[in-house]
This record gives sequence, C-alpha cells and structure tokens, in this order.
Amino acid sequence: MSKIPEVAQLLQKLVRIPSVNPSGDPGTQYVGERRIALFLKSHLLRMGAKVEMHEVAKGRPNVIACFKARRRSERAVMVESHTDTVSVLGMTIPPFGGQIRKGRVWGRGACDTKGTMAAVLTALGSLARHKKLPETTDLCFVGAMGEEAGNEGAMHLMKSGYFRRKGVRPEFAIATEPTELKIVYKHKGAVWLRISCEGRAVHGSKPELGINAILKMQKALEFITRRLPALYARYRDTELGRPSFSVNIIRGGSKVNIVPGHCEIELDHRTLPAEKSKDLVRLLARSLPGFGIEIISSRPGLSTPKNDPHIRRLADVIRGHGRTGDIFEAAPWFADCGVFGEAGVPAIAFGPGSIRQAHTKDEYIEIDELAVGAEIFKTYLGGLE
Repeated sequence: MSKIPEVAQLLQKLVRIPSVNPSGDPGTQYVGERRIALFLKSHLLRMGAKVEMHEVAKGRPNVIACFKARRRSERAVMVESHTDTVSVLGMTIPPFGGQIRKGRVWGRGACDTKGTMAAVLTALGSLARHKKLPETTDLCFVGAMGEEAGNEGAMHLMKSGYFRRKGVRPEFAIATEPTELKIVYKHKGAVWLRISCEGRAVHGSKPELGINAILKMQKALEFITRRLPALYARYRDTELGRPSFSVNIIRGGSKVNIVPGHCEIELDHRTLPAEKSKDLVRLLARSLPGFGIEIISSRPGLSTPKNDPHIRRLADVIRGHGRTGDIFEAAPWFADCGVFGEAGVPAIAFGPGSIRQAHTKDEYIEIDELAVGAEIFKTYLGGLE
C-alpha cells in the first residue's frame, strides 16, 4: 500500500493505546479506558467540538463531544463507539502494535471497535474542517466505557440527564460495531442468572448423613436443559429465531472428602426483544422451590422499525456507495444500541469490519472497508438537515 489513508493512521494511534476492560483476566496490566478517553478529548477539541468527560467508575470515564449545528438547534443525532476492548490473553500478534500489512490494520480493537471509531472520527473531522456540518442538527459523538462487560458507559449516559441539561434529545443513535456495513436494526438481549441450592455438608465417609448440593442441582439442570426451552417455544422472532439458554458456570464443593453443602450455576439466557426478565425469574422460582434465583445482569434487546427516516436515509447512502444485496441484519449479540432503544431513542448498530474478526487472537480490519465506512459516515452525517 503506497499511501496509508488518514482513517488507517488514526486507527493505528487508537490501537496503540491499551484500553482493555478489567473484568475477568485482561491478560495485561494496562487496563481501563482513561488513556484513550484523554486522547479522544484532545483529538475532539482540536476538531472544534465541545467536550466533556464523565467519570463512570474510577479511572474509567465516558467522553461526550458535541458539534453544534450551523444554526440554533434542538435536534441531535448521536454516534457512539465503546472505548474498551476485550482481553488480550492468548493473542498471537502484538495486541497494541497497530501494524499495517496485507492491506489490514492489526491489533486488539482494530475491528471491535476502534476501527468503527476511527471511521466516525475521520468523517466528523472532515465535515468540521470543511465547514459542512449539518445546518440544524447537532452531532454528538460518545466514547463510552465498559461495553464489553455489560454496557455500563451507555447506561450511565442515558441515566445521567446529560441531554436534558443540554436541551436536546437524540432523535437517532448509531452504536458503531463491526457489521460489515450492514444495518443491524434488531438484536437479542441477555439475562445472566445465578441459581443456587443448599445441602448439608458432612464427612465424606458418611454421605448418607448429609445432603449433596451438587446432586440437588441436577433438578435445576434438568429443568433448564429440557423443560425451559419448551416453555419458551412460544417466543419466536422471524429474524432472530428463538431465545436460548446455556449453563456456562458451575461451582460446588470445597474438598474431595466433604459432601458439598452449596452449589450454584450461572445461566446465559439470550432474549428476544419482547421478553421481560422478571417473567423468567418468576417461572424459575415457581418451578424450582427452595433454590435461590438471582439476576446477575440484564441487557435489553433491540427492535427499531426499518422505516425509521434515519434508517431509510442511511440505507440510501450505503447503496450509493456500491453496496448491493440485503443491507439489513438481525444479530444474536447485543450492543449499546439496545440501551439507547430502551431509553426511547431509535437506534441501530453499524460500521465497517466483521464480527468474525472481533475478539480473535489475530484481530484485524481491512483498510479498504474502513475507508468506505468513513465515507458512508461522512455522507450520511453531512447530509442531515
């Protein structure tokens, strides 16, 4: 590649700033989003935006930037990119190298989702530089922390009252994600639950005197794997299919010669937008008396009508940049756009890159698609009224 495009150069800088989510085993000592938030603040100020940083957790801020319309406005469109990445454990390339080879940018976050962030920032920079910002629509860019472990930044933003204080409310939101430049207008949500039971611990030589909590948990496992999917068969979405249930963690016992007095499992339930998590809790409590039922985390699904004016306009822009075939998609994963939709803001996920490269041991994004993504964002955002 003779000349490295501006968007790829910016992505290199972003990848080289570690911003690994500290949950689980991050695989590095360089965790948290503060460094990249400070970079974004400086970069956005140079572009002419009004910028604020809001601390969500210690050393983990959101960055909120506003590009004011050329005339007084009470309208706004928000574009949001999460600033955290997943763990770098097990990567086979330098995770923070930002290397360019084979027409790709490589490194953790190159695809999910610093690539989409670079595309948006490049578009906004061009519009601001050439004085082509919309006439009556403010453009808000948000760099949100904590998406990879539960949407904390997006949730904080929508509960903070920021837009109310500014006198605007986004009429549309894009969460930038690697969607292969398809519009993800619908996605599943997630409910993570902990189910626990108590037994009676005794010496391993006299198991008949105790109650084995691991064996007691068999009742819950049987119910979840056999009966629960059948009870939820009434839920079906044309694009998303059926909800799913998966037991992914089990804990029980303390020593091989002690009958276990406690056991717990953790359940991953991928929901459809029509579901309510409290209904599942009630069903489990009724079906598993004596078991503890606790929601660890709940994340909303998304269902935004395809005929939303912003979606229709973005679809026209995408087709105008040579994309053919079906440009709409429903996704089994969840993203920050579900939080925006739940708060009443029509939202989608969209951006260059493929989910197949996200979170991988050799993560990358194609520079050609990155450049097309930047042009699509520039055309769409610059064409707002």
